[in-house]
Amino acid sequence: MTAKTYFIICLMPVCLFIFRCGANNTADMVVMNGKIATVDENFSIVEAVAVKDSRIIFTGSNSDILSFIGDGTEVLDLEGNLALPGLIDAHAHLHSLGNEIANLDITGTTRFEEIIDKVAEKVKSSEPGEWILGGRWDHNDWKSREFPVHDELSRISPDNPVYLRRIDGNSAFANAKALELAEITKDTPDPVGGVIQRKPDGEPSGVLINRAMNIVLEHIPPDTEEHFERKFLDAVQSCLSVGLTGVHEAGIGDNAIRLYKRLIDEDRLDLRIYAMLGDQENPELEGDLASYFRKRKITSYGDHYLSIKSIKLFFDGALGSRGAAFFEPYTDDPENRGLLRVTPEYIYEVSKAALEVGMSVNTHCIGVRGNRLCIDAYERALLENPTDDHRFRVEHAQIVRDEDIQKFRKLGIVPAMQPTHCTSDMYFVENRIGHERAKGAYAWRSYLDAGLVIPCGSDFPVESNNPLLGIYAAVTRQDKEGYPEEGWFPGQRMTIEEAVRGFTIWAAYGAFQEDILGSIEVGKLADFTVLDKDILTIPPVELLSTKTLFTIVGGKIRYRAR
Repeated sequence: MTAKTYFIICLMPVCLFIFRCGANNTADMVVMNGKIATVDENFSIVEAVAVKDSRIIFTGSNSDILSFIGDGTEVLDLEGNLALPGLIDAHAHLHSLGNEIANLDITGTTRFEEIIDKVAEKVKSSEPGEWILGGRWDHNDWKSREFPVHDELSRISPDNPVYLRRIDGNSAFANAKALELAEITKDTPDPVGGVIQRKPDGEPSGVLINRAMNIVLEHIPPDTEEHFERKFLDAVQSCLSVGLTGVHEAGIGDNAIRLYKRLIDEDRLDLRIYAMLGDQENPELEGDLASYFRKRKITSYGDHYLSIKSIKLFFDGALGSRGAAFFEPYTDDPENRGLLRVTPEYIYEVSKAALEVGMSVNTHCIGVRGNRLCIDAYERALLENPTDDHRFRVEHAQIVRDEDIQKFRKLGIVPAMQPTHCTSDMYFVENRIGHERAKGAYAWRSYLDAGLVIPCGSDFPVESNNPLLGIYAAVTRQDKEGYPEEGWFPGQRMTIEEAVRGFTIWAAYGAFQEDILGSIEVGKLADFTVLDKDILTIPPVELLSTKTLFTIVGGKIRYRAR
């Protein structure tokens, strides 16, 4: 090497520094001294990231990042900890989580009598006529495993209407007062797409499945605007505390859209929301559907804090309450094949209108019949209006056949799935549908091997909003106690990198946002999740005790562990 060459090499860092300063590249924030998994195409690891105006302007080494630090730069020393792209929950319900935080929580009850005790205690502090709302009961956790009957509940709450959602959100339990206000009697017919469970004498038992829930919901007084906002912001803070920087909100109405816009305008929304319009919020979508979508479509509001580019539909029910739709009957209920809340024609009509305005359709499908009829309806709309990048999604896509996965691939349909549903449901799946059909349950590896990506979520508050529990479920297919030892149908597990992609870049893809979110690359929005353990290398069981240290959205620390 000549002296001249050596001099030029030595001068290069100085020139680079001068260039950066001259170009005003002093960063607003520098994150350094960590293991930063970029989740780019090669899953590259870097030491440091620089942020300016909410965007990533540099990724690289600790030494190279120093030139981006100025007097006003906030420097976050990771102290060797792991940082990931901001974790995204690709299917969730923020308002329901807010309700769970505010209302009666009966999670984990192992006997019906525990619900009675909790409601009785709540009645003591409630005014006569005041609604008692809550939920998260699961009769599969009870010794009897039978749906409850309202008689005892009604005896201890004669003056308070009670409405308790089941854990899956697809059925609910109401007392006599609530049934009375909703005018549900022995003579009330089952609504289309719903079931009113009955006692042997034909009187309502209190259990309402799928669209039968709406009969009572219509009589529950709406929140005040202040209460609506407070519950929502409580849910946002809960999400930030577990490392979520974004959520795909599965079904909202105009009230929520107005709230989100107002909070963004007031600089009070710290979580990114990709919102799906909810057909349950607008149950009689009629007329000019394309115009309805066009008026509500939002590509970006407030630098991508709110985007609306899809609608959420409900097709069948849940497996736990035997509402999921199958071609063959349930193994443990031979007269039942599940139910469809809407017709395939409805899905086709909505899909056709969505394609006209560049919207996506995301449909809840659990059972084999629900999944197949849905993708057939999608196909019909796509044949009439071929669209290369439609990103139609099936939400849950829980139980499918191999031939249907190939149709997902052929049509480019995205299976948006929730790993913790697998580990919550695995105890009863084979009882419901038998071993052979269960092979197609939560078939992540089959989808991935077919060349599809899986945006991962939790469906919170059905499951915990902690994405690390979803990553654990994805890589183990075990519960928190390590059951079953080898994992439930272990051949369907994800690798740790795939699971991380599911909650980052694949989730971003499911929202048309992979160009701005989901990985730590120059030009993208500066959303990061910092953890206290290296989840890429630790034994999977340690995921259960991993904590979030920092949640950073748009280059600002929105949550800091105490």
